[in-house]
Amino acid sequence: MTAAQRRTLTAVFASAGILLGTAACSSSPAAVPGPGALSYDTVRSTAQKLHQDRQNTCPFGLDLGKALKAAGLPDAVDPDTGNGSAVDGDVGDGLPPQPWPSGASHPPEMPSVPATPPHADITCAYRAGGGSLEIELMAVPKAGVALNLLLPRVQRQARASVSQLRQLATQQPGPGQTVLAPGSGTAALARPVTRGEGDIVLMLSENSSGDTPDPAFTGEPLRRAAEALAGQLR
Repeated sequence: MTAAQRRTLTAVFASAGILLGTAACSSSPAAVPGPGALSYDTVRSTAQKLHQDRQNTCPFGLDLGKALKAAGLPDAVDPDTGNGSAVDGDVGDGLPPQPWPSGASHPPEMPSVPATPPHADITCAYRAGGGSLEIELMAVPKAGVALNLLLPRVQRQARASVSQLRQLATQQPGPGQTVLAPGSGTAALARPVTRGEGDIVLMLSENSSGDTPDPAFTGEPLRRAAEALAGQLR
């Protein structure tokens, strides 16, 4: 995502009272340094390698077929290499406060777009049934921020309304928790305990090729599969 796209997205969400890249006031327990399986630095270095040398095997022990089987779902999956490879990584160095896009509405107490932290993002794409599933791992070096950076993707994958995203932003899953994102039931979010400082969120979502999601990969079974994936991380 370019800096201009990030500013535009931030403006759209800020006008709805949602700020990307900043810690949200949440009713869930705050992320704290712990003995988690992954650290921000590990995810970032892996994302950098995957950006330069793409592959078809999801890192950190993630096995979607096993996770689907554990959730009672059809477990026949294949890497989706439609874009050349099934796995990709991306890193960003963050952005300082930026001017609001011309004409954008924003809270009066925020004269500029808030700064966004560095981040690392890894995606693993699969063909499953008649559609596709995607694992996305977002990591940041700042506690309580990873899910906020994923909100634009959550909106698209879960077909969530702005009010539903606002609720999710303020009632985020705590470390070790997995929830179904509000919307169409096609995205689930897990927040594994992070090793050291930082924040990591895993999203499992369905990329439906039509207007109707595949019911086999929606709702509580999808949440269970995301929970199983989070338990695989190493």
